[in-house]
Amino acid sequence: MKFVQLKKVAVASLAVLVAASLTGCGGAGTGMNPKIDGITGPDVEVVNGRVVVSMVFNNLSVSGGATIPIPKYPNSSVQFGPDFQSGGALLQLTVSVTDFLGNKGQGFNPQTLPGGRPLPSVAAGSLPAVALQIPQLANSVLYVGPEVIGLFVPFNKLDLSGSILSFRFHNKKSEPVGIIALVGSDAQGKNAGILAMMRADLLGIIKAPSASTLQKLSQML
Repeated sequence: MKFVQLKKVAVASLAVLVAASLTGCGGAGTGMNPKIDGITGPDVEVVNGRVVVSMVFNNLSVSGGATIPIPKYPNSSVQFGPDFQSGGALLQLTVSVTDFLGNKGQGFNPQTLPGGRPLPSVAAGSLPAVALQIPQLANSVLYVGPEVIGLFVPFNKLDLSGSILSFRFHNKKSEPVGIIALVGSDAQGKNAGILAMMRADLLGIIKAPSASTLQKLSQML
């Protein structure tokens, strides 16, 4: 067997092993999120009219932090700094529901993964959103748009040589709200990380269309 074929088999086997281990700790069909070594979360909940997405990097210690406003969302922000409850670092995205509903997505460009690869579990491979890069955290990227709230955090320890593994993402009530993906590096050996994407309707920010509405729309086509 040629070396290239051996490499493909090795990568595929690694992806299967990682998927199996993550599913065993939570993942598809369990109502739980996969556990990632060195990270607590990501977690998501709606608190006092705000969607709060948080994750703690247990092995990363920082002495200071900052809160950065999100363009086009004046009451929303992203915070990075020391975690009060542990010795790690906290990354927290807070999106105001009033900001979300007030912006219908006009003028938003289609966004993909960092580096240009398609978004996993999205048929079109992209979604209209604001993409905010955070230099203070290895250029993590926040996605906020009319259909989605997302967070991509570079994490080279999850490098899967180009493979992308996707799982259902659940809130603290074990309800599905989107997907979480482990993204391997691209062809240039970059942009490996963790992607969490949440649907606005599943979060309860906007209501999903009713069956009667869908029927009326189908009759118009």
